[in-house]
Amino acid sequence: MSYFGEHFWGEKNHGFEVLYHSVKQGPISTKELADFIRERATIEETYSKAMAKLSKLASNGTPMGTFAPLWEVFRVSSDKLALCHLELTRKLQDLIKDVLRYGEEQLKTHK
Repeated sequence: MSYFGEHFWGEKNHGFEVLYHSVKQGPISTKELADFIRERATIEETYSKAMAKLSKLASNGTPMGTFAPLWEVFRVSSDKLALCHLELTRKLQDLIKDVLRYGEEQLKTHK
């Protein structure tokens, strides 16, 4: 018996059972991963909207006076941060599609 065969079958020849359990667990694991990424995307989107709201608030700050440059820094940084988190949300949504596609392909392969 080969080295792989000795390790695959394992003690008491349970290798096939372990493999079968892993194959059956695949769709559940894929769904859990997609749900986690979806929740993360929702959080990032919420954060992006909150930063955009702060940016608008900073835009309403007094354009003249001692704090005028500071208001501009807050506005610009809030805008940039909002855009970064919005882009992360988009990338996470694309990742969800890839994970779900992988799960579908996995099911087709196993049938």
